[in-house]
Amino acid sequence: MNLYAIVTNRIILGLYLVSLALVLHFFVFAVVGLFKRRVFPPTDEKLRYAIVIGARNEAAVLPNLIRSIRASDYPMDKIHIFVVAHNCTDRTAEVAREAGATVYEYDNSDERTKGYAMRDLCAQIEKDHDLQSFDGFITLDADNVLDKRFLEKMNDAFVATGRKAVITSFRNSKNFGANVISAMYGLYFVQGCRMECRGRTVLGCSTRVQGTGYLVPASTVKDGWNYVTLTEDWELTADQVLEGTPVLYCDEAMTYDEQPTGLRIMWRQRLRWAK
Repeated sequence: MNLYAIVTNRIILGLYLVSLALVLHFFVFAVVGLFKRRVFPPTDEKLRYAIVIGARNEAAVLPNLIRSIRASDYPMDKIHIFVVAHNCTDRTAEVAREAGATVYEYDNSDERTKGYAMRDLCAQIEKDHDLQSFDGFITLDADNVLDKRFLEKMNDAFVATGRKAVITSFRNSKNFGANVISAMYGLYFVQGCRMECRGRTVLGCSTRVQGTGYLVPASTVKDGWNYVTLTEDWELTADQVLEGTPVLYCDEAMTYDEQPTGLRIMWRQRLRWAK
C-alpha cells in the first residue's frame, strides 16, 4: 500500500470516528431514558400560572382543551386561561369566550405564525394584567387535551427546580390509532420524549421544547415574547440554553396532541419544519 492510500485511509477513519463521537451521546441518552426517569417531589405550594393558547380556526377543538383544563387536579383560582385568536375566519374567538377564556384577536396577513400571535398576546397580557403577576406561563395548542394531573405535575417540577427552569412535558397522541400517518407521528414524539428528553434530564443536561405543553418562568417573558420564526420552540430552547436557563422534562405531566392523518397536511407540516 503506497503512502497516498495510507494517508487517505487514516483521514477517512478519522472522519468516521469524529462522526461517531458526535452522535454517541444520543445513544447514551436513549439507553438512560429507557430505564430511568427523574421524578419531581410533590409540593403543597401552588403557584399562579397563565395558560396561553394560540388558535387559528380552531373552533371545533378549542372547547375540549378548555374543558380539560377546568377538569384538572389543580386550584382554578391559580389559573388564568388566555387565548389569542389570530387570522381566524371561524368562531374561534366566540367559542373561547363562551368557554370562559380571556380572548384577544389578532389579524395580520403578513404575520401568520404562532410566534407572532404569542408576541401580541404577551403584549396584551402585560397591558391588562401584568406579565409578572404570574409565576409562569404554560403554552398549549388549541387541539391539545390535558391529563388531569398535568398542571399538578408541572407545578411540582417548577417548584422543585426553584422556579427558574423551563419545563416540558410528555407529548402523547389523541389519535394514535387513526391510521399509519398518525401512528408514526405518535411514535416520533414518544421517541423524542422517552429516548432523548428523559435521558437528558436524568443526566442533568438541558433538553429541548417540542412545540407545545411547556412552561416558562415569568422572567422569560419579562420583555415580551421574542420568538417568531417558523420553529419558535427550537428558537426558545437555543436562547434559554445560551442564557444558562435549564430546559428539563417532566415525564409525569402529559398532554394529548392531535396528529395529522392525511398526506397533504403531513407534507405541509414537514416542509414548514424543514424550512
